[in-house]
Amino acid sequence: MNIGLLLYRDCLPAGLFGFSDLLMAVNQRAGRELFRCQWVSEAGGPLQTANGIALATERLGASRLDGVVVPGAWRDADNAVADADAGLVESLAGLPASTRLWSYCTGVCLVAGTGRLDGVPATTTWWLRDLAGSRFPLVDWRPHQTLVRTGHDDTAAGVNGYLPLGLALLEEQCGGQAVEEIRRHMVLPRPEDHHTPLQDVPGLFRQSLWLRDVIRWVERTPAHGLIIDRLAEFMSTSSRTLQRRVLRESGHRCGQLMRLVKLNQVGEQLISTDRPLAAIGDALGFQDEASLRRSFRQVSGMTPGEYRKHFGR
Repeated sequence: MNIGLLLYRDCLPAGLFGFSDLLMAVNQRAGRELFRCQWVSEAGGPLQTANGIALATERLGASRLDGVVVPGAWRDADNAVADADAGLVESLAGLPASTRLWSYCTGVCLVAGTGRLDGVPATTTWWLRDLAGSRFPLVDWRPHQTLVRTGHDDTAAGVNGYLPLGLALLEEQCGGQAVEEIRRHMVLPRPEDHHTPLQDVPGLFRQSLWLRDVIRWVERTPAHGLIIDRLAEFMSTSSRTLQRRVLRESGHRCGQLMRLVKLNQVGEQLISTDRPLAAIGDALGFQDEASLRRSFRQVSGMTPGEYRKHFGR
């Protein structure tokens, strides 16, 4: 298979290197070149990525490719889909229908812009779900899945989305045994099939310094002391303004965000310690173990015991 590794302004190339490393490992295992990778870009020529690495590229569409890997970029929710990407989206849309597109993180929005995801399921990074849903309403968005396979244009969530995409391609082309050998020899983590809302919390720190201060206050405050007026006072704003800004920057209502952050602390304790839920809840300021257990299941979709077993190390 001939596979293009797409570079564009602000993109993060680390996942592309990781993707190509997987394919090189399979080539070595097979003793022959099953996969060939090449760097491509909209216009061709040298291109500098977000971290300053400059790479020589071929123009997208100049040669026949079986698939193209579309990575994410160093952007926030406000500029995840930029006007400057219009030419790149057009180039992707102009590829033959037989050319598969594998995208992850913000790169999924580029592929969605081509129309190739209309009417089919897809996923993307959690903080893009509202933007993606409003900008591309014809896509069947499934934001709590880490990988969505359609058999042609596959999508994955997060900046490490290259890993489930790459392993899925290898399983498809080489079989499950080959994938397990590669995963074991390269000491690769086994990608999760889904993530819970609790796993959204670390990413909220990327949104803004202001939201980071909100989250840190919630983390320091006992659960029984989480009152919106107190948070507003700490943030030197009115309760109404606080709630509006929290919703705008996090996608959650203020009360929901506080509960999510606090339950994430519970989840972290469940997977990093063997402390019983009652002790964890008491340390974090929850007054009732039964209601904590019920709330945790409502938000995470799992009981505390199931969460510890699924995500624990």
